[in-house]
Amino acid sequence: MKKRIISVLLATVFALSVIGCGTKDTKEQDAYRQYGITCMESGKYEDAVKAFQNALGESIGHIGEKELDICFYKAKAQALDGKTKDALATYNAIIKYNKDARAYYLRGDLYMDMGEEKEGRADFESAVQHGKKNYEIYIGIYESLSRHEKKDEGQKYLSAAMEIKGDKPEDELYKGRISYLLGENKDAISYLEKAKEHKQMLASYYLGLAYDANGDSDKAKKCIAEYIKSGVATSYDLYELGMQEMQDGNYKNALTYFNSGLELEKVPNKQNLMKSAIAAYEYSGDFDSAKKMMKEYLKAYPDDEEAKHENTFLETR
Repeated sequence: MKKRIISVLLATVFALSVIGCGTKDTKEQDAYRQYGITCMESGKYEDAVKAFQNALGESIGHIGEKELDICFYKAKAQALDGKTKDALATYNAIIKYNKDARAYYLRGDLYMDMGEEKEGRADFESAVQHGKKNYEIYIGIYESLSRHEKKDEGQKYLSAAMEIKGDKPEDELYKGRISYLLGENKDAISYLEKAKEHKQMLASYYLGLAYDANGDSDKAKKCIAEYIKSGVATSYDLYELGMQEMQDGNYKNALTYFNSGLELEKVPNKQNLMKSAIAAYEYSGDFDSAKKMMKEYLKAYPDDEEAKHENTFLETR
């Protein structure tokens, strides 16, 4: 039965064009995978899909964790490229192969984006069923429902995640993060301080958010500074921090976060970071820097009509 499912997965997702070859070429596969990720970071989603397909083609009938990881990347690139049906087909094949909780959650999120809420909710329930102890699944579902104006419904999943048994540092980190999302900032700080004591460096980031929400801006800034210096900061986290500073009118602080994100080795949200940095430069009155980054931005994303219009404005400054 497993072999038959593998055949279906290969036919529907991998679409292998190489038949009768030897063993899998790991170097070629890794190169195609990395190129696909680079294309995604540059907004070249169609090229990314092709690269991931080529990476899968190097598997020569073998399916392991790496191939499934590439499938997830491929589905994301397909969705970002507007190929919703193709993305669904990729998730369908992954689910048929191993009923992956993350695939259920991501397919559910895609259904919600499509306005098919019944299917989305069903997938969320399946995701929890197959990932009962996976905090990220619960958080992801909450974020999806919140994004679709169903925050109250999403909070039920967060409450369910708090019932997961565990007292390891990682559990404390997640429960602190979830407590923050639930607005229970004192509980969040308690969990996160314990996690931080056990060298969970990501705890500093969420501690910064929790302290800020609790009105202690000095401790918040200290924790965020520790997080950035730790080397575990992601471009997504730095983008969120920058946007918070933008909302508060602290444009120079926002630029610190945006530029720190752009300096990282992996920047999947490079386009958003650059656009936000350009806006921050403008608001802070540094039009020379705004023009310089806009030039770099348009070189990377030449089809952005909104940016072209903004560039016309900048040229008058």
